[in-house]
Amino acid sequence: MSAIILDGKSEAQKIREAIKREISEQSLKPCLAVILAGEDPASRLYVELKQKAAAEIGIEVRRYDYPADAEERELTDRIRELNADPSVNGILVQLPLPPALNPNAIIAAIDPAKDVDGFHPKNSTGLLSPGIAGPLELLKKTDVELKDLRAVVVGNSAVYTQSFCDPLRVLGCRAEPTYPENTELMRQADILVVAIGRPGFVKPDMIKKGAIVIDIGTNKVNDPSAGLKAGKTVGDVDPEVAKKASFMTPVPGGVGPMTVAMLLKNTVELYKQQN
Repeated sequence: MSAIILDGKSEAQKIREAIKREISEQSLKPCLAVILAGEDPASRLYVELKQKAAAEIGIEVRRYDYPADAEERELTDRIRELNADPSVNGILVQLPLPPALNPNAIIAAIDPAKDVDGFHPKNSTGLLSPGIAGPLELLKKTDVELKDLRAVVVGNSAVYTQSFCDPLRVLGCRAEPTYPENTELMRQADILVVAIGRPGFVKPDMIKKGAIVIDIGTNKVNDPSAGLKAGKTVGDVDPEVAKKASFMTPVPGGVGPMTVAMLLKNTVELYKQQN
């Protein structure tokens, strides 16, 4: 048995092409504002990828960079300016923020109607966070009957895992959030979603035979003793799991491109809601 690989790269390309046609045919002018604080290499890379993908399909991106020692007030003042600017449709604060900044307070400053990332506690757009919507789209591509399947979402953040469980339940799954230490529950999952930031953490003996495995982890390997090339991007799931799973997302090329595509889709949806 070998897992069918869920190709997020090609699926994301289809979504971006559809958005590009819609923008062109309807003469839409969506605009996304991105706030980046600090020098985290991964965050800077993510923002650059989002900028490039947006530019290719006709979404304007306004980027605001701040140093790691920026004061919280600087970011919230900028967000309030963007809230009041009718030409800005979506506002994204790239996470994680430097330790001195409170992400909850900064995200709370975003107008809920412009919350493109779906993180605002009073989000009123009806849109899912791209980090959840992207993986869900890949899950649907399996064409497996999801009703009554047991889904386990493994993560370090209870807020994130619970947020992921809610739409899984809408699809008919019996979804449970848990932490990485609960390997016994992981072995019972028909659908295993992993977002813990530990390279190759999930091994074949930690999954049920035939499980659908959604790997959200994106890790840069810097330790050559791990047997991997330094600088290589790997997921939270050991590639050997593919020999036991029925479907599996690769890293890179799985969830990552889909998350960017759904961010762009959300930006266009916000433009339409506001116009």
